[in-house]
Amino acid sequence: MRTKLIGVIVAGLAVGVVGGCSKTESAPAGMFDPCKEIRKSAIRSAGYDPESKKDVPTIGDYSVKCRFTSYSGHESLYLEHPSAAAPIRSYEGYLASAQSAVNSPGGQAPTVTKINGRDAYVGPQTILGCTVILRTATAVMSVEVSYADGNTCVSAQNAATVFEPAIGTR
Repeated sequence: MRTKLIGVIVAGLAVGVVGGCSKTESAPAGMFDPCKEIRKSAIRSAGYDPESKKDVPTIGDYSVKCRFTSYSGHESLYLEHPSAAAPIRSYEGYLASAQSAVNSPGGQAPTVTKINGRDAYVGPQTILGCTVILRTATAVMSVEVSYADGNTCVSAQNAATVFEPAIGTR
């Protein structure tokens, strides 16, 4: 009887340990939400105050968007990702739209690059700031730095580099 009880306890512990280590528990599922899933330590590391976070309303709830203020108070950071309600649009669609701006008066093309190995494009720099667009499994995440100085594209790229690992495979 005692041997059977010990066997049951050992089997139960083994199931609990294996179940506790499953990838599905530790890896988030569904649409990526940068406003909830990027850690405060990453926000701080990029130079922004995580306690300054404000949700930003979007048209038709087609995306999640939030704003953070830099510790100096001179810069704002916006993070955005389409929600499940958004019409499906690929990274290539966003890039094609950004590249078509070249044909408008004064238009500039974005710079196609990689951020930590992930497809991305930067800019162009405008009077209001600069945005980095990162490919995600379902669409794109935008990292926008609003006007503070003439280096907002550099600031946006630095922030995107810090935040990119949070996207994971989503």
